[in-house]
Amino acid sequence: MSIPLDSDGFLRRQCPTCERELKWLVTQDDDAEETPEPEGGFYCAYCAVQAPGGEWHTEAQVELAKSILLQQFVEPQLEDFSRNLQRLNRPGGLISVSVEHEKSEPADPLTETDDMKRVDFECHPETPVKVLDDWAREVHCPICGAAVELN
Repeated sequence: MSIPLDSDGFLRRQCPTCERELKWLVTQDDDAEETPEPEGGFYCAYCAVQAPGGEWHTEAQVELAKSILLQQFVEPQLEDFSRNLQRLNRPGGLISVSVEHEKSEPADPLTETDDMKRVDFECHPETPVKVLDDWAREVHCPICGAAVELN
């Protein structure tokens, strides 16, 4: 599954606690050392609550993943099951089986806009975030939770 980045290389995420969206910088350089996930997970830029890295998907990202799973795995299994049940139908047999299911429509691919304002941290300069344009309160570092005031 492909999740697009904005033109600055940031990936849209959503805090599992406060549910606000933010963006994390994705490093494309294979030689760059990735910052390991902190014990307890990453801190939310808004509410400073920690959560493991796998819990930060947006609702749109989750819906796309569900759609892909349904189309590529569940529906083919249902079709196989239906064909196997149809084999039970014999002329003059005691039972007759029919199975119907609707195929799902493919989900629209994700797109990414160049929104939000960038915030850099002195404590971890390699991990900037982008926050909502109208956010005027402090912003927390995703690695250590340190707060910075916005200008």
